[in-house]
Amino acid sequence: MRLTYRFCVAFVIVVIVSGGVLVVTFDTHRTDVLDSAEDSVAERAELSATMLDDRIREQQRTLAIAANNPDVRAHGTERQGDTLEQFVDVSAFGGVTVVDETGAVRAIETRQASTSVTIVGTDLSDRRYVDRSLRGEEYVSDPLEAETGNDVIVVSTPIREDGEIVGSLNGAYHIDDERLFEPIAEDDQGAITVEADGETVFTNADHLDETIEDEATVGTVDWTVTAHRERGEVTGSIDRLVLFQTASAVALLGSVTGFAVWIYRSKVRRIGRILERLRALERREYGDEPAIGGAAEWRRIDRALDGLAGSLARREQMLLVLNRILRHNLRNTLNLVVGHANDLESRLDGENRESAAEIAAATRELLELADRARTTESLLDPIDDETLRTDVATITRERVDAFDAASRSRDLESVIVDGPEQAIAACGEGIGIAIDELLANAADHAGPNPSVTIEIEPTSEWIRLAVEDDGPGIPPEDISVITGEREISQVNHAGGIGLWLVDWIVSRHGGRLSISSSESATAGDVTERDDAGSTVVLELPRPAEPTPPTENEAGTEDARSDRIPTQ
Repeated sequence: MRLTYRFCVAFVIVVIVSGGVLVVTFDTHRTDVLDSAEDSVAERAELSATMLDDRIREQQRTLAIAANNPDVRAHGTERQGDTLEQFVDVSAFGGVTVVDETGAVRAIETRQASTSVTIVGTDLSDRRYVDRSLRGEEYVSDPLEAETGNDVIVVSTPIREDGEIVGSLNGAYHIDDERLFEPIAEDDQGAITVEADGETVFTNADHLDETIEDEATVGTVDWTVTAHRERGEVTGSIDRLVLFQTASAVALLGSVTGFAVWIYRSKVRRIGRILERLRALERREYGDEPAIGGAAEWRRIDRALDGLAGSLARREQMLLVLNRILRHNLRNTLNLVVGHANDLESRLDGENRESAAEIAAATRELLELADRARTTESLLDPIDDETLRTDVATITRERVDAFDAASRSRDLESVIVDGPEQAIAACGEGIGIAIDELLANAADHAGPNPSVTIEIEPTSEWIRLAVEDDGPGIPPEDISVITGEREISQVNHAGGIGLWLVDWIVSRHGGRLSISSSESATAGDVTERDDAGSTVVLELPRPAEPTPPTENEAGTEDARSDRIPTQ
């Protein structure tokens, strides 16, 4: 069923689009989570670098303030030693030394008391931090091994007296002691690694396996601070996002599927049943069909279809009865009348003989009309084959050749067929009956020497067959009744059955019928000729699959005109 197929296609499209939106949304959210994590790590790296920079500047200021103490520059005095001891106790430095202007160690105080005696007097002038400090700079060294054997970072500042540099105050941080890195070591959002000159001076990321990282630089000392975040934390967030998105997808697709099932069961399937019942009516099947069921609206449609089926069955029965009357009862009676009329004609003379001849002729016309009316019964049958292909051009020429007007009041003077040798239309060979009726109509109602021109013109969608005669034309009231512009009544009706048969045959194949004549011309377009004739145009659809054109079908230049005498 096409409706079910389209519904399924629409459902699949909705599912694909919904799934695609969910996938894109998930991917966007996943990217946002990763980007957010990376941005967070980058911010932490910058913040840690800033905090460490502030920490070092703070220690430089602390050391500079201590260097201004007169007791610090009192070399070799007890005051100097006490001052340094107090300074170590209250500061974050692990040890502090004082060197004089020559670079010799004059005093030292560390948290390891045994070290103080061993290096007093040692020349440290070759140390960069001493050299830079004696030149008047505040300096922070890279990690180095002190004379005490400890790995340290030294912060140095010059000692001045009366504007002159008289020494250097040097504070040392033990790398193993994390006091310098306390501000960043207390960060519980991740881990931090600090590197100086390629050597790691601090890290709390040893326990991490796979991390998201970003780094920043400490401005005062050109150290690199790397922030770490456990990738598992991010993937955990993504896993929760996946779970949420999966649940959302199941809920959404489940809702869409449930709604689709409801629509199919309550709407599509019932519409399909309606279409099946309508097709059954087209096939003239009026028996019991499956009920549509459902809500009150569907039950009303069900009852309406039942009523329609009953009405069509009764009308078809009436039509068949009338046809059988025409085929049997009326025909037998008319044959009896013809026989008696012929008998009377052979026995009588004068006016009585002429009356008997008129009775016989009129009865024969009725018999012919009855035969033509029998054709309507075959038109009741539906067209089973939807791929009908008939060469209208060939059938037209065959019908013209076989047309017998001997029983007509007049013969056709000539028939001109103008058109290609082949013109395939989507119809059955019953179209030949329509051509016979048009030829008969011209023979019965055209002028004294009737002639007919038949023009066959293929277009992109239609096979157009125009039959033109030179008679007085078809009355406008007959045209309006046949074309449906006016309803049939006792006053308005067509004179014969021929054009009705043509219209029914053409309509049965999805074609169109149009009629024009001299008497039906619009105002202001009246011709002076009384024998302008009538034109009946049949338009029949072409097959769905295009037929390869022949040489004659390629253009009007290859069309052939045949003059066929029928006398």
